[in-house]
Amino acid sequence: MVELKTPSRTALFISHATPEDNHFVRWLGAKLTAMGYEVWADVMRLHGGIDWARELESALRKRAIKMLLVCTPNGLDKQGVRNEIEIGVALSRQLNDEAFIIPLRLEAYDPPFRIAQAQYIDYKRSWAAGLAELVELLRAQEVPRGAPGAMQTWLETQAEGADLLQGKPEPLVSNWLQIGQVPERIHYVESLVGTSLERFQNRSVHPWPVVPHRAGVIAFARPDDAGEMAPTVPGKLVASKSTLDFLEEGWPEIGIDQFHARRLYADLGSQAFDLYCRGRGLKGSIGSGRRISWWGDIKSTPKSQVKFDWSYRRGSRQIIGQSGKRAVYWHYAVNAQLRTAPLPHIRLSPRLVFSENGLDPIEDAKRSHSLRRSFAKGWRNARWRDMLCAYVWWMSDGKGELLLSVGEGVHIAVCVPPMQFSCPVSILESEDDGQDDDDPDVPDEVWSEEPFEEVDE
Repeated sequence: MVELKTPSRTALFISHATPEDNHFVRWLGAKLTAMGYEVWADVMRLHGGIDWARELESALRKRAIKMLLVCTPNGLDKQGVRNEIEIGVALSRQLNDEAFIIPLRLEAYDPPFRIAQAQYIDYKRSWAAGLAELVELLRAQEVPRGAPGAMQTWLETQAEGADLLQGKPEPLVSNWLQIGQVPERIHYVESLVGTSLERFQNRSVHPWPVVPHRAGVIAFARPDDAGEMAPTVPGKLVASKSTLDFLEEGWPEIGIDQFHARRLYADLGSQAFDLYCRGRGLKGSIGSGRRISWWGDIKSTPKSQVKFDWSYRRGSRQIIGQSGKRAVYWHYAVNAQLRTAPLPHIRLSPRLVFSENGLDPIEDAKRSHSLRRSFAKGWRNARWRDMLCAYVWWMSDGKGELLLSVGEGVHIAVCVPPMQFSCPVSILESEDDGQDDDDPDVPDEVWSEEPFEEVDE
């Protein structure tokens, strides 16, 4: 008679709410598996045809050496998670391991009575810091590593849900707006003797973009007939140069090499974009990198979907919306940087800004970061692409260019729509591409879109 061996407890069982925390669990599970730990989580192990409820319970009761409990207010309210907590508490007693359940705080939560005394690991502040603390704890408690097939499991997890490639070209919409035309000449203007150089080089006093250089500024603008760069800001035109030559060779006569010239040009163009946005009534929000992202409030931005119609792409998207679940407004925003390589273009980087009243941004950086990380985690590339198209269509009034003013009657012409590139292969998308959370285009059972209300200032 062959004696059956009881399976050894070597697995880290991740208990979480499905599907809300799937993204985090895939990330955490892949990291731990790559380190050699055996990880058991439904999103990494369960496939079609499996009795998932039975498999879950069996893995927790027979394989788990630790239970990692993902803690969010919504997740801890789920009956399935509460059932797993009860099993985990019983196993903690059975195994005489008070630290069998390890709470992972993904959001602030009120701990259930059963785990009220358990010390959590904080992932709300930083996923990376939370992972480092968890791994240190696992090592201290001598949780075994070196699980057989761990790397293959990690690779399979990374490929979970991936789409297949097929050998036919696919057009791809970029976030680049090509520069169509630049001003003919760029100028070096100095302040007059006896006037304040500090004031003259202060960008805020000029109506057009300027960059300080030596005893003056580099600009596409030049002094007007009264000899002023701005009201009560007199200046003297010292030299001018072809803009194309400036970009190709710099301006050695005044100490500017080609690299510096292109940086100055990019600075002027980015300032011009900011001025254009300000003229459209948009608001600037400064991010962690000190870059300004431009967004519209409920008074300056269309509240309904913006339809865009270019020859290669048509659609509609909202660029401002309201989430009833979180009691906030979300505002699509872009940051722009002018680049000269590999060809002159403005590169738009999207982000989200949040407000409670549709007018004033939430100033709490931690809250904004938490909202941003959780709010759009279900948004897919197609959504971001179409939101960019809708935003640019609205910004350009459906025209073929944005004219960024850099002087009196002088512009940088930016082509729209965004540039399109051809990829030699295309993605064979899965039949079930899912729905975007908090997307006003999807059914009410996925996201309850609430009507806009007039908000008093």
